[in-house]
Amino acid sequence: MPLTHDAIQALPNWRTAAYLRDLLMSSGVLPHLDRRLLLFERWLAQWISTTADTEHARTLQHFATWHQLRKLRAKAARSPLGTSTTQESRQQITQTGAFLV
Repeated sequence: MPLTHDAIQALPNWRTAAYLRDLLMSSGVLPHLDRRLLLFERWLAQWISTTADTEHARTLQHFATWHQLRKLRAKAARSPLGTSTTQESRQQITQTGAFLV
C-alpha cells in the first residue's frame, strides 16, 4: 500500500485510518492536512454512496464539491477547522439530500 492520503482514505476502518494518518503526519511521512476535513471527506463519500437515486447522488456530489468542500478547504488553509464548521456542512448536505427526495 502506498503511503499517501488517498490510500489511507481507502482503508475500510475509519478509526484505524485516522490513527494511522495522524501518526504519519506527525512523524513527517505524510504532509499535514486538516484532520476534520479528511474525516468530512470520508463521511461524504460514504454518505453519497448510500444515496439510492443516481441523479440525486450526482447532484449531491456537485453541491458538496463546489460549495461545501471548496468552503471547507479555504477555511482549513487559514486555520484548523472546528467541529461546528464540519457539522454545519454535514447538516447542509443532509438537508439537501432530504430536499431532493
